[in-house]
Amino acid sequence: MMKCLFVAMACLLFGASGEPAPNSSIDTHVLSQPYAQFGFDVLRELASNKSDQNIFVSPTNIAVALAMTSNGASGATRQAILQTLHADGQPVETFNAANRALEEQIAGTTAVQLSMANALWLQQDIPVNPSFRQTLQAAYSAQAENLDFRKASAVETINAWVAKHTNDRIPKILDQVDPSTVALLTNAIAFKGKWTMQFDPKVTQPHDFKMANGTLSKVQIMQQTAEYGYSNAEGLEAIRLPYADGTFAMYVVLPKNDTAMQSFLQQLTADAFTKIVSSLHPQRGTIELPRFTITYDATLNAILTKLGMGNAFSDHANFEGICKAPPHLRISEVRHASFLKVDEEGTEAAAATSVGIRATAIRIEPPPFHMVVDHPFFLAIRDERNGQIIFTGSIGKPIS
Repeated sequence: MMKCLFVAMACLLFGASGEPAPNSSIDTHVLSQPYAQFGFDVLRELASNKSDQNIFVSPTNIAVALAMTSNGASGATRQAILQTLHADGQPVETFNAANRALEEQIAGTTAVQLSMANALWLQQDIPVNPSFRQTLQAAYSAQAENLDFRKASAVETINAWVAKHTNDRIPKILDQVDPSTVALLTNAIAFKGKWTMQFDPKVTQPHDFKMANGTLSKVQIMQQTAEYGYSNAEGLEAIRLPYADGTFAMYVVLPKNDTAMQSFLQQLTADAFTKIVSSLHPQRGTIELPRFTITYDATLNAILTKLGMGNAFSDHANFEGICKAPPHLRISEVRHASFLKVDEEGTEAAAATSVGIRATAIRIEPPPFHMVVDHPFFLAIRDERNGQIIFTGSIGKPIS
């Protein structure tokens, strides 16, 4: 049976800190566990009691947007952001350098099409701290541009940037911008990879997909027989589906039923996922996987507050690294939007995040496996070079 999955884009807005440029010798593994844990935290909260829906997010996308934001925060506000990202305790220089190294590794990817872009949008008549701008340009290669958020053209400019950097898969992340917005940070990520072993379209056929509520829905199921990394233990089937030369892979985890799916998501941690990855062993068998396309979007304020970032949204927030008071600043909205397409050739995914800040107020050959993904399932797209979870989600209703 197949479960839900999702791809996301996020945007952070602020209403009305500088660090030195990092060096690329920093190990990108520094961020893989923290960002994976953060992503699974977000997925768990979004998927709670929603097993009949598709949820798909990019932990890397949201985390980098918040990492940029943390450079404008001080004191308890900065600590709250870093704790939510599971990155507290890291010196600011090390944290920014690790994000820079991650960006450089993504930019140097050739096995699949993978890109990430950052931008800082500033209200043109507000005196923003120059060191904040300089830090984001040096550590995150963030494009910086002054806009008048009181004009509709500002929204058009930002949405056009998002569309461009997600290969037009996310045409819009904002409907409007609060006139009191002082700064808006955006991150966009796009992925396109071909399966190492592509599915034959001639074999794809209709199949019943049993949703969490027991309803059957017709989906197009692809089929492939080959040797994959596979495991079936403790009520979970799991498989690794590599892209191209194996540098990236999609992991699909199929709990036996909806109750098991909810339990899996509630207990999902970065360490638990690493254990699943380590449990996979080469085995020949057949995988039947739905062909589908989904879009997803969400406002993340409530979830981030629950995860520990409440201070950043409150009147007690301290973003003096962006702009010295007055005006007093806080995060007004964090938006995330995503896209996912899975077919016989491969996978295409995109996500964007926006953060707005405004003024407040030993092997024995096993028998062949046959894994049929025909009810709600979990998936993750992972960079095998560093363990970074680029996208993750739960799929409850795949649509071709």
